[in-house]
Amino acid sequence: MNLSPDQLPDADAMERLATTHSVAETIELGRKIGTALQPRDVIALVGRLGAGKTHLAKGLALGLGVGSDREVNSPTFVLINEYWGRLPIRHIDAYRLSRAEEFAALGVDEMLDAGSVVIVEWADRVAEAIPSDALWIEIEAIEESTRTFVLRTTSGKMGERVQSCLVGPPGRDV
Repeated sequence: MNLSPDQLPDADAMERLATTHSVAETIELGRKIGTALQPRDVIALVGRLGAGKTHLAKGLALGLGVGSDREVNSPTFVLINEYWGRLPIRHIDAYRLSRAEEFAALGVDEMLDAGSVVIVEWADRVAEAIPSDALWIEIEAIEESTRTFVLRTTSGKMGERVQSCLVGPPGRDV
């Protein structure tokens, strides 16, 4: 899923690399991204078991105003968890889904129409059902606590919002 800039679909596309060295840094990365999210945004998380998808989702929820990361858990067995912050959040685990139709049957369109932010773990399993303007985040475990994140979107507006929330002091980008 790593794309070089010349492979991106159009001029509005964005790809950004981030690295974290602890669970706390992964949650903080998610929190920063979460501050930029708006109604109807979809965050598609991809990575192996234990890569850090749920930790990133905890941070996204914090950035969206959920009071504590302890409120956020993997929805593996229930498929969907709901959280309330400045926007409603629907956290979906697509691991046990085998087709895009099963994903759609969860009511994702209705969630988006209601202004929810939708976070999808194992999004690659239902990639054809993910909206084209989603923010895809591919997570790779490099070492026990080090993770790399490739963030990409074809949406110019989403790309601008993500870029702006990740820029720190000069030389201190995430």
